[in-house]
Amino acid sequence: MTTTAATPPATSNAAAWACITLLSLAVLIAQWARPMPVETRSLNSLAIACVALGGAALFYRHVRIRDNFAVMCTALMQVLLFSALGSILSYLLTRNSGALWDPTFARWDRALGFNWLQYVRWVDRSAALAGLFRVAYASLIPQVIVLVLALGFAMRLGQLRAVMLAAILCGTVCVLVSPLFPAASNYVQLGLTAADFRNVDPWAGYIHLADFNALRDGTMDQLDLAKMQGIITFPSYHAGLSAVTLWGFWTSGVLWLKWTGPFVALATIIATPVDGGHYFVDVLAGVAIAIVSIVIAVKAVRWNPAWPRLTASPFRRSHAASGQ
Repeated sequence: MTTTAATPPATSNAAAWACITLLSLAVLIAQWARPMPVETRSLNSLAIACVALGGAALFYRHVRIRDNFAVMCTALMQVLLFSALGSILSYLLTRNSGALWDPTFARWDRALGFNWLQYVRWVDRSAALAGLFRVAYASLIPQVIVLVLALGFAMRLGQLRAVMLAAILCGTVCVLVSPLFPAASNYVQLGLTAADFRNVDPWAGYIHLADFNALRDGTMDQLDLAKMQGIITFPSYHAGLSAVTLWGFWTSGVLWLKWTGPFVALATIIATPVDGGHYFVDVLAGVAIAIVSIVIAVKAVRWNPAWPRLTASPFRRSHAASGQ
């Protein structure tokens, strides 16, 4: 008796594109309610990259058929679009945020038994550990790129779509929730600078502060995409996206990535309170949102509405492969 391998369920990018479309509408609504011009030259690089990736995706989907190349190009384009839209929306919404929640988050940390300053001081005692944390914290975007390429070349296209959708869902929730709980960072709250440490560099706790304050006091009158900083403290999208990449690495089916990737992603999460100046509750909230986003993405990625399809004539195309 012969058995056949189960065919993976068909997947699509429809849910991810729906999220990006809704995010675009949110930006338009925020701009309509309280306009702030965007420096158009700062959009040039984004437009060029998206046109190039979109063109490549169409080429590999309809002309020279390489389904994995098409899905990888689409995924990278979605990353760029979501990053731009999410950054713009977070800036627009920060203008309407209320009183800072830093004292409350510090109190919640203490109630949970977390001593943030003691943790940072412990890391600061070791130059090697502080350096490892710094590299891990800065490795998040390379992690995403490596994961996209690894899943694509391994033909794990359904998993790649699920990872991208989970990342977009997690980021969207973080952007929408953040203005309800505005906060600066632990370093700002406690007035700590580089002079207070031997090995830890609190740059990430301050790099966003000028924009954050300018948005809240109304002195920022133009958005420049090329100069935008991550201004979200709670929930921590750095921790949330790291949780998504951890899941993506572990379920990648690529042996070397299954064991090395989660280690790097976990190190990024652990480093977030130190190098990002985040409260522990920021990290917990980001990871919790990521878990829910992953559960939703695994199901939502199977949504495949019947859009009109272009044909690949005179070339043939495997629709089954591209749907997986």
